[in-house]
Amino acid sequence: MIEFLPITLDSQEIFRRYMARDNLALSDMNFTNCYMWRHAREISYAILEDTLVIQTRYAGSEPFVFFPIGAECMESALRVLETLRAHYVRLNLPLHLASMDRAQARALDSHFGSTSTPVREKFDYIYDVSELILLSGRKYHKKKNHLNAFLQEYPHFVFEEITARNAQAILEAYEEWFGANPNKSEGLKYEYLGIKDALGAYEQLGLKGGVIFINGKVGAFSFGEELPCVLESESTESAPPSSITESSAKPHTESNKAYEGSGESREQGARKRGKVAVIHIEKADSQYRGIYQAINQQVLEHCFSHCVWVNREEDLGIEGLRKAKLSYQPAFLLEKFRATIQG
Repeated sequence: MIEFLPITLDSQEIFRRYMARDNLALSDMNFTNCYMWRHAREISYAILEDTLVIQTRYAGSEPFVFFPIGAECMESALRVLETLRAHYVRLNLPLHLASMDRAQARALDSHFGSTSTPVREKFDYIYDVSELILLSGRKYHKKKNHLNAFLQEYPHFVFEEITARNAQAILEAYEEWFGANPNKSEGLKYEYLGIKDALGAYEQLGLKGGVIFINGKVGAFSFGEELPCVLESESTESAPPSSITESSAKPHTESNKAYEGSGESREQGARKRGKVAVIHIEKADSQYRGIYQAINQQVLEHCFSHCVWVNREEDLGIEGLRKAKLSYQPAFLLEKFRATIQG
């Protein structure tokens, strides 16, 4: 039997060691993400044949795993998956895989005869960092107007990078906002616990981010980190929005359907390659017009301007969240696939 161990802060270096071997820009496997969301679901890991396997289980559901991380080659990863299939057979369960990129999904289907399917609500939104800092051009006209309104109304705002010195003030402000929210879903409650954990171990997690103070009060905060990968976009020239995916990916018939009627658009662009930041949390007091545009722009400018891309994670199929993420004009989306291997 395979022993899966629970996620703790001590697991961080193990995750980082294996993640550094792969060039993964997907947000799911990131240690901070797993650590923050361990309250919402059981997240555990095992080391098999010198690869990292992450297992997740929601209450009342069968477990699923991510594709083995850090394998020296695809054949090695597939051998680990054979071992995992045998493990779940002994538990009378199928092997469920989630959040695979296109190459992983194709290799899986070729080896096991499975049929991987894209999961639109899990796609990661990737943006051009320089574009979100400058907000230039017609496509960002509304965002720039909101930002300018904030700058005009609150010209004496103060931006600070998050440190141990101001983390407590941020936490106290967030606890006040959370307490005043009359619509606390289970997801928001788990996010609240995750934010508390992240701020409590901010420096140990290697996070970067910032806070905006208005008249001495916290108006917004956001944090993330740089991923150990380099991402290259696919030129979007003459490509329809439905085929904008990660580099080397070709349009996938089923995934294209997920975009129909979504209003997604993208101007023609050239291929770009560079470092990737991921934003885990962005919170603001909406009484200040333009505060979200301000915290987004300030954090990227002060903390991640050396990165080419920023991953702002998925929309979970929430209509309002999808609309908000699309309004920032993603450069492309990183597809994620799932599959089930029967015993």
